Amino acid sequence: MNNQVVLITGANRGIGLALTEQYLINGCRVIATCRDDATTTELMSLQAQFADKLLIESMDITCPDTIHRLANNLCQQNISIDLIINNAGYLDRDNHSIHAIDYADAEMCFKVNALGPLFLIHCLLSLLNKTRLCKIAIISSSKGSLTEPQGVDWYGYRMSKASANMLAVNLSQELVDDNVAVVSVHPGWVQTDMGGSAARVKVIDSALGIIKVINQLSIANTGEFYNFNGEQLPF
Repeated sequence: MNNQVVLITGANRGIGLALTEQYLINGCRVIATCRDDATTTELMSLQAQFADKLLIESMDITCPDTIHRLANNLCQQNISIDLIINNAGYLDRDNHSIHAIDYADAEMCFKVNALGPLFLIHCLLSLLNKTRLCKIAIISSSKGSLTEPQGVDWYGYRMSKASANMLAVNLSQELVDDNVAVVSVHPGWVQTDMGGSAARVKVIDSALGIIKVINQLSIANTGEFYNFNGEQLPF
């Protein structure tokens, strides 16, 4: 992984922060994006350790203007990207029933989990490294599976994650001839602000698993859906 350039969204905490640290440890250059500069304390600490490897960029995945600005900044610096990890996520935690839906909250799920990644990838396509295989990873959820048996919950989150999975499928088919491989990854039920303290998976274990899945990604298995432990999941 040495010298690869990795762009990670939602990199200021949780899985995104852990991914950022691990890729830096592995010798990659990381472009870490986050919405709120006030929450970058741990990223700044990493920057002190990896001053020549970590670039912190302010970007709101729901705001096209900030995505355009990010793409323009990277273009001006002649940066070529090898891997994009769409990690930023949003959960409409209280939308458990059709009888009590906060539609603004559900809409935010689509903006963060599906439409934002679509627009980000659109804006960064020209910056992908054309000299070798490039990869796009979409951090999805098994909650977005149409096949896995599960109860009713989180309308916006689950619908948006199903959309994120379809984004991975569409991209994999359209970009295969451009030598770009795409994967959708379920990170597990992780001990983050979203997952809560009762979650079963430690952040570092999820991050290491996601990295392993990405490392094994190729044109041969592009467009698939995996658990962080490497198990293939049904869409």
